[in-house]
Amino acid sequence: MGISGAVQWWEEWQLRVLVLGSLLVQWLLFLSAAHRKHAIPSWFRSIIWLAYLGSDALAIYALAILFGRQRRQDCSSGQGNSILEVVWAPVLLTHLGGQDCITPYNIEDNELWTRHVITAVSQITVAIYVFCKSWPGGDKRLLQAAILFFVPGILKCIEKPWALNSASINSLVSPAPRRTTNRESRINSLEDYVQKARA
Repeated sequence: MGISGAVQWWEEWQLRVLVLGSLLVQWLLFLSAAHRKHAIPSWFRSIIWLAYLGSDALAIYALAILFGRQRRQDCSSGQGNSILEVVWAPVLLTHLGGQDCITPYNIEDNELWTRHVITAVSQITVAIYVFCKSWPGGDKRLLQAAILFFVPGILKCIEKPWALNSASINSLVSPAPRRTTNRESRINSLEDYVQKARA
């Protein structure tokens, strides 16, 4: 197998390899999240850090490949897509939402929540576009499965910048509005009543 054979193999299998790679990275982050609180070897900490940074890049690259395939099929008007590619867009969107059990490595990452909002909107838009273009129509069970993947994927993509905003320095430092209890509000209204009665 020469270089041209390897390139042809990669063209055919790259999307499957990227989706499986993204799934493996998510699995690694899920299993290693609890170990970050303990003393672990530096090489394992480096692997977790690389997986944390590379998880979004891998899923975005896979979504871009899927997007490119749909664009090429639009130009050639071919219907050569696999039925699995229909479900890969919402699965990759779920991967882009990240793991709930792992937090950013630096507090400065929380300050980039506005960038994550714009990124999440663009990722959701591309995933919906790819799904609509690759949808063959007809199979309602496949549509239901895709919707069941899309809903948590969209919620996870929205939750990520919201969580980063909640943990940003500005939101941690700013004083929270003080809530009055029912007893305090009754005392305040009683004091207002007494003052009005005296006047």
